[in-house]
Amino acid sequence: MQRPIAWWWTWAIGLLLANICSSLEKSNVYPMREEPAYYYVGCYTARTDLLKESVYAKIPKTCIEICVQEGHIYAVLATENCFCASYLKAQERLDEKLCNTRCLANKAQYCGGVGVHSYYSTKQLRQPAPNHLRLVNTTENSISIVWDAYEPNNLLVSVGTEGLTPQANQVSKFIIKCQVVHSYSSLPVFEQPEFVVQSTETEFELTDLHPATHYNISVYAMCIAQQLERKETECGHATLSAATKVGVPYPVPVQPKIITRTDYSITVELAPMQNDNGPLSKLLIIVEYVNNALRQTFDAQLLGSWQESQQNGVPYYIAAELDYDRPEDNRTKHFVVGDGKLYGRYHNVPLKLRSDDQQYSSHVHISLGVVSTLQNFTKTLYTRRNHEQHTTSLDDFRYATFERGQSSVVALAVTCIIFGSCLLLSIITYFYLRYETCQSRVLSERLRNTHEMTPQISVIEQENNGYLVEEDLPPTLDSFKQQLEALIAELQHIPRCELRINVNDVIGEGAFGNIITGMLCGNGRGNECAMHVLSTDKMKATSQCQLLDEMQQLKKLQRHEQVLDFCGISASADWLYLVMELQSVSLKQRLLESRHEAPIPRLSSLSEQLVLQWMYELSSAAAYLNSLQVQQRHLSSYSVYVTTESKLKLCVLGPLYYVNANRQQCDPRRWLSPEMLREKHHITSKSAVWSFACIAWECCALGGTLYGNVLSGEQHLLDAIRSGMRPTQPVYVFSDLYQILLNCWQVEPSERIGFEDVAFAIRQLMTSPKHAICFDRSMSDTDTLETLPLYLPMLETRNS
Repeated sequence: MQRPIAWWWTWAIGLLLANICSSLEKSNVYPMREEPAYYYVGCYTARTDLLKESVYAKIPKTCIEICVQEGHIYAVLATENCFCASYLKAQERLDEKLCNTRCLANKAQYCGGVGVHSYYSTKQLRQPAPNHLRLVNTTENSISIVWDAYEPNNLLVSVGTEGLTPQANQVSKFIIKCQVVHSYSSLPVFEQPEFVVQSTETEFELTDLHPATHYNISVYAMCIAQQLERKETECGHATLSAATKVGVPYPVPVQPKIITRTDYSITVELAPMQNDNGPLSKLLIIVEYVNNALRQTFDAQLLGSWQESQQNGVPYYIAAELDYDRPEDNRTKHFVVGDGKLYGRYHNVPLKLRSDDQQYSSHVHISLGVVSTLQNFTKTLYTRRNHEQHTTSLDDFRYATFERGQSSVVALAVTCIIFGSCLLLSIITYFYLRYETCQSRVLSERLRNTHEMTPQISVIEQENNGYLVEEDLPPTLDSFKQQLEALIAELQHIPRCELRINVNDVIGEGAFGNIITGMLCGNGRGNECAMHVLSTDKMKATSQCQLLDEMQQLKKLQRHEQVLDFCGISASADWLYLVMELQSVSLKQRLLESRHEAPIPRLSSLSEQLVLQWMYELSSAAAYLNSLQVQQRHLSSYSVYVTTESKLKLCVLGPLYYVNANRQQCDPRRWLSPEMLREKHHITSKSAVWSFACIAWECCALGGTLYGNVLSGEQHLLDAIRSGMRPTQPVYVFSDLYQILLNCWQVEPSERIGFEDVAFAIRQLMTSPKHAICFDRSMSDTDTLETLPLYLPMLETRNS
């Protein structure tokens, strides 16, 4: 059925007026208004029932405006034909590539295709996300929120002067912020951290919140726009207000102070109270008769009025319920327990305190119950009192002995006399004992000197803490050889004929000799290995002690997947060969290489998951060595190696003495703890925790230099650490991971966490690696490598 001719004239005149208004807006006659935005719905199978409704339109903009005026939901385009529809079938949706016919007025756009139609929504575009933000649950310390899932299938388009312009915005993540609006706590309110969740998430639980606190929670959607060179911008947000539930009142109120007693009442003094977990609503005065011969457990469910206590047979009841909901209520006040009046719902019955009545010979304890009510939730704190309530302190002297106003003066005088007497007695005792000690020492010296067998020579004195045990003494040449032979016999011996040595392939120099490559043959083996070649003839006494100690460590060593394997030892008349597993790529080298191999949008070619995995493997290896009481003296990124499977291997013998062909000597002092900088021999498991945190920081900094602004040297480094300096937190490392490192960098060794705690904490972070560390360049302020800590090799190595 054809539409009336008048309708076409009406539409033509309306379109002409719209074009005139648009021209006036462009010429600034009328102010510009914000153009509406619509959805591109998709490409669907052509519908035959729409052919009789066709209108001529060259671009999607014209068709959308026609359908908006008629009140339809969709504008349908097929070349120059425009249809209006109010429904579509989801099963008829086709591939977008089939709608490949370009529009007549704008060749950059598509208007349907062969047997297909392009659908556009006439509804206004809403913000991408988050939509329908709402509250689902609250507790004392948490708030849970949800929002509708973002559906990026529909392409966003806007109606402008040139028609429909694509805007390929894609939500990359959500940022959740929480701000305190009101709190009952007297403690300072700290700013809540920001939380970042993935774009696929639709719910979140904010934890570690304060009870009875009102918060404003905002969820921001961050989009990546191609027009802005894929930079993240805010593309929508939603806010809601929520409050946590009331908590158990805290802190515990001050114990009621007994002022006077009569046969039927007790007057107590109530001090002002504070509740950080909610409002102060009511105060309960609780009376409890305590009999030492027959004790009864306090049950809060049986606590009630005096009549209920008589029915239940319990020796405690609520004597009064006082209102505390006004500021003037919370002040120091006196209350008479047992005055016979009605307070709230409870009758304050007279007490029975006569000592001549055996039935009521038990004492009376006055306790408090603090009630906090907020939003129909109530929490109560009951404070049980003990017999200290009956004792008389110095503050109570005014009631028994002294007049009002003199109690504090008398108490201060008595205290001064007691402490003065104790001080004088201590001084006299000290000088008497010192005199007796000197006399006995002089008498002993005389007796010793007069003995005919006493040698008349000077005696070498040691410090009180400078005792040397036999094992610490420098060995003689004979004792060194004996101890060395005994250790060789205990270690796994490898026949010299099973070793193939590459004499010219020197990969470094250790503390006791060169390190060369070779092959371990025999028994079907043909494995490459690294051999520490030692000559014991020219070793000094200190080196001999160190070698024996290192071999004692190797004797304890067992096979572990994160520790370089010790294959055995081979000995000849002139040389010793310590055979170890061969690994050539150090952790330091691998981290630096990842910078140069990184793709453009990232700072490193390594994944965040792999870096956290390395930290976990290193902490596990250190915990294993600690369990065997094996101490790594030079723990650094040069003593950790990366296998071809990207697994870490820790070398027990320490880093190579020379790290490259230029004979640059490795300087391990930047990884040492403060106590080891003061005393090199003072090595413990806690000092290894400090060194581990330094290596973990290098993993985060991709091989950056520790203390890059501090020169090498024990005193320079020690002064910097004492002044509070620690390796800086990179911008792409989040607080949870950096806090673990700070816990390892405590100056006092006893305050540092252990390797087991470190491994557990890192394992927790591995569940969401990008919430701990993120190598994406978008996390930094600039797109240059200047965001990485500087690598200054001259600070870590020194030319020999």
